[in-house]
Amino acid sequence: MKPKAEDKFVLARYLFLIVLLAAPVGAQESSESFQMIRTGPGLSLHKEMFMLPVTFSNEYNGARTEAVFQLSAKYRIFNTPIYFAYTQISFWQAYDRNNSAPFRETDYNPELFYRTKRFPFSAGQISADIGFEHESNGQKPPFSRSWNLLYACPYYYRSNLLLYLKLRYRIPEDEKEFPEAAVGDDNPDITDFLGYSDIHLYYKFTWTHAIHVMLRGNIHTGKGGVVLNYSLPVPKSATSFFNFRISHGYGESLVDYKRSLTRIGIGIMFAR
Repeated sequence: MKPKAEDKFVLARYLFLIVLLAAPVGAQESSESFQMIRTGPGLSLHKEMFMLPVTFSNEYNGARTEAVFQLSAKYRIFNTPIYFAYTQISFWQAYDRNNSAPFRETDYNPELFYRTKRFPFSAGQISADIGFEHESNGQKPPFSRSWNLLYACPYYYRSNLLLYLKLRYRIPEDEKEFPEAAVGDDNPDITDFLGYSDIHLYYKFTWTHAIHVMLRGNIHTGKGGVVLNYSLPVPKSATSFFNFRISHGYGESLVDYKRSLTRIGIGIMFAR
């Protein structure tokens, strides 16, 4: 059976991303332990990159068990403090062979941000990212989800600790004329579930294990979510890590932003 045109487009997009992320990474400051704040020129890593071949959740179990993977990179533009970043997370029902193992959801997240200079503070350094981002799942109504955000992210860093606070403002969109309309806000209540801020704690232990905890929420609605990543080195590998990931609450993916889900996954982290 010949692949459909849209399947070819999806395949080409993933091949492009693989080539992009396999490109030589620009020089990075060796003193920076966390890829999120590395400032080397050219292409560098951004958020964590991982592959979870098997995950378990209260919704997507059995034949619908999903593989989850995330790709992320950033590019420092013309050696300025301005960066373009791209992150993509996919939820793949790889074991649902009766339905041709579909990709249930993929969220696309390009960003453009300015990174300020660092200043000494309390045995470490402080800085901030200020930028714009778009996040969407690229689907048609009624499954289309998207939002545009302005954000400010002050952070504190020292050798084994990074505290990163993301404060965001959602750019308003016009209301839809009718639910199936292509123009208008696909998810007007998304901030009720995801709130207006995230806080990230990254910590690297002396025995080379690392933890990343993300908390988000809306104190007025009592909705939110938490994600925990715990990673430890793969023996005889400097760039691969065993990864244990658990998430609970709202906003795991855009299409499920108003559903509370719990997911546990085990796999490999390629960069942290």
